Amino acid sequence: MAVACGEGFTAVVMEKGDLWSFGEGESGELGLGTATDQLLPASVGVADDLFDGETVVMVAAGTGHTACVTAKGTLWTWGNGQYGRLGHGDREPRQRPVRLGKEMYGGSPAVMVACGARHTLVLTGVGLLSCGFGDDGQLGHGDKAERLVLTLVTAEGFRGAQIVMVAAGATHSVALGAEGRVWTWGSGRHGQLGHSNEGNRLVPKLLAGEALGGSAAVLVSAGWGHTVAVTLEGELWVWGCGGEGQLGLGDQTNRLTPTLVGAESVFVGLQVLTVVCGFFNTLVVTKDGALWTFGKGENGALGHIDRDNRLLPTRIEAQHFDNAKIVCVAGGYWHSAAVTDKGALYTWGSGRGLGHTDGQAKLVPTLVAPHLLQGSRVGCWHDLPPLHALAFAMGTHARLGRKTLAAADKDKDCEYVTMPGELVQRVVEACRRGVPEGRTGKLEGLVRMLGGSMMKTRGST
Repeated sequence: MAVACGEGFTAVVMEKGDLWSFGEGESGELGLGTATDQLLPASVGVADDLFDGETVVMVAAGTGHTACVTAKGTLWTWGNGQYGRLGHGDREPRQRPVRLGKEMYGGSPAVMVACGARHTLVLTGVGLLSCGFGDDGQLGHGDKAERLVLTLVTAEGFRGAQIVMVAAGATHSVALGAEGRVWTWGSGRHGQLGHSNEGNRLVPKLLAGEALGGSAAVLVSAGWGHTVAVTLEGELWVWGCGGEGQLGLGDQTNRLTPTLVGAESVFVGLQVLTVVCGFFNTLVVTKDGALWTFGKGENGALGHIDRDNRLLPTRIEAQHFDNAKIVCVAGGYWHSAAVTDKGALYTWGSGRGLGHTDGQAKLVPTLVAPHLLQGSRVGCWHDLPPLHALAFAMGTHARLGRKTLAAADKDKDCEYVTMPGELVQRVVEACRRGVPEGRTGKLEGLVRMLGGSMMKTRGST
């Protein structure tokens, strides 16, 4: 979300809300105005000159198209327009980001966007909308027709639930409700829908109540043929295609229903914070900021020095990230990416989407040189000095801000200077930075994918 990996390209959101991209660009998916590859990171645009004065807060990447959401909930898409996946009412490609008027998605701000191989899902205040290729039912409209514009998925299928997160696989889709229930639809040929069979579903179908051990899900992700969910307790559940080991269950067997990945034996009791699916692999971040990967390693996308598959979650040594904690990850077809709590970007695997000057494959996570990104940090989730963090807290929590600022004048420091350290810490930890205005800040799964749950402060007591 702060970083997204497509089939052979990468897009990243910078700390100030600028968008950068690099890698394969033959469909215009880089948004740079050409249909050519870009070896090194290049600026797609900043808020003032491209995105109508709004900062970019999240980005999603598909097989040949890209989409982003800005701070006020405006949706932009570009790249391959085949099947109508860009939502502009035609099948034409776009080589630069093009804004979709809010009237094209219900008049309500966009909260989240997800790109599948050939379809797009958009979550807004009025519900879930989809467009693009529909042959496997992945659009959720009860048929196999393509949609050239974003079309509302009938709310009856969600039984009145408020959808708070969506994920797009290659040919299937996943939605998460506010109460932790999960719906899936589209292709089920590998069991990725989790309904005990391999049948397709043309409309969203709720997973059985006991599917996740009776626990509430807080995050979902989808790959080429597999699906994963994280529960409130930090458990990881997986289902679908396991042929490359991407389920992390120690074998290469498909699972037709959600199956628990053993936390005690695999993650040594650590809670899973966030997870994303690559095309044929899975990347997991545990609460201690460690990154674990498993699945297809042929392209070096697992980051374990070799090209071997891993059938069980295997931790990438922290030394490869300069011992920093991981807050955000992304998986593509050929490569993977991670962002640390210091805003550093690491990429590995093969293909042209790594952003390194030598253009070579990397078998372990390798830092994208900061000067290639003009010294800016990726994402908005970083360690903050206590006073800076508290100042931000004041700006985002109206009650605290009013009380504190009212007590200050030109000759007097604000009251926060004398606040107990413990109170400061509690206030800061309650803050979430870098998410769109409004509803998005309350969506736990999305905040986790953006890295928000990893926010810490230096020197706090």
